[in-house]
Amino acid sequence: MDVEALNEALEGEVLPTGSLRLTEWGQVSNMPGFDEGAWWVQDAAAAIPAKLLGNIKGKKVLDLCAAPGGKTMQLAAAGAEVTALDLSPHRMERVRENLARVELKAKIVVEDVLKYAPAAKFDAILLDAPCSATGTIRRHPDLPYAKSELSLAPLLNLQRDMLAEAAGWLKAGGEMVYCTCSLFPEEGEAQVEAFLNAHPDFEQLPAEADGVEPAWRDASGGLRLRPDYWAERGGMDGFYIAHLKKKNQG
Repeated sequence: MDVEALNEALEGEVLPTGSLRLTEWGQVSNMPGFDEGAWWVQDAAAAIPAKLLGNIKGKKVLDLCAAPGGKTMQLAAAGAEVTALDLSPHRMERVRENLARVELKAKIVVEDVLKYAPAAKFDAILLDAPCSATGTIRRHPDLPYAKSELSLAPLLNLQRDMLAEAAGWLKAGGEMVYCTCSLFPEEGEAQVEAFLNAHPDFEQLPAEADGVEPAWRDASGGLRLRPDYWAERGGMDGFYIAHLKKKNQG
């Protein structure tokens, strides 16, 4: 995808991380290039996790909690052999539709992550885990009121269990990106710290990709993105993103 050429047609702004942000609102399906599959919609922060995996051309990559498919399309566009998994049949139908529109391919699996049993291990795994979604507060300012009774405990348990399951599906030397669209450290930094303590065969790598500012990284190398970053460009969703690697045995 030629971002500069696309920018000329859509008249937006190319962000440092490579996403194109529109400056005018409108019906997405009526915009130039949509029907032709030249682009898809994805928040700039949500587009960063897949970039951390670097060159994945020809690699077998598992996208967990894949719907509606933005990260699946990123991975497939980068040349990976993608398996996209999600629990919701309805949402996975959207993934199929999106893939067809942009003329990309992925293996679609409708399954509970905690019941999934892959036939072979993967070179890389991307886990965008279910979370409080507090990182979307910039787009949903009513969130603190709508979720005033929020309890993190069930989500924290689910995130922990998903991480543990995914760890067993990764090849030695393989990489995993864990992320949540959350502002709570319990769903990000603390979750990764607990995972690493329980899985000494994993290490955390510095989260690096084009356009990622060093100040966004914490002391462990994880990315803590906030809605006030790029304020002059309209901000971004809040995320925590960790780049993990399974150590080679022996």
